[in-house]
Amino acid sequence: MKNKPAPVQEPEQEQREEQAEQAEEVILDPVVEELKATKDQLLRLAADFDNFRKRSQREREEAFRGARCKLLGAFLPVMDNFERAAMADASAEEYRKGIEMIFAQLADVFAAEGAEAFGEPGEPFDPTAHNAVLHIENPELGESVITEVFSKGWKVGEKLIREATVVVAN
Repeated sequence: MKNKPAPVQEPEQEQREEQAEQAEEVILDPVVEELKATKDQLLRLAADFDNFRKRSQREREEAFRGARCKLLGAFLPVMDNFERAAMADASAEEYRKGIEMIFAQLADVFAAEGAEAFGEPGEPFDPTAHNAVLHIENPELGESVITEVFSKGWKVGEKLIREATVVVAN
């Protein structure tokens, strides 16, 4: 087999192809550099966002942990007093007085945290805050009045923690 000689290009055609390649490089170089810079910016932005998300999650978890520790710390003296009351050798009257003191201490902890009890006999019934488990007829009482409370409701500000369980008249 014979090797065929490569076709000879004319010098003008070679020169035009070379100029076209150079022009293409001149046009593409800034575009390629801009794309690389944009890609680098986007990668950095994605990394910054990921770091922000992780830091925010850690801070949120730490805030919740701190709040729980603060609240539980407020209950520890009450827990200690219940433990002392359980181990005490006291008469029924002394024991009752001790329990009342612990209850007052517990009420102080709730008040310090902004919790309020609601749902007393004589209050008007509110279906958004009270859970009526029984309905009675009593002509002496007005319409939708609480007559008995099985468990008080609790709220912090306007946020409902637990509905009051009540008996409603009429």
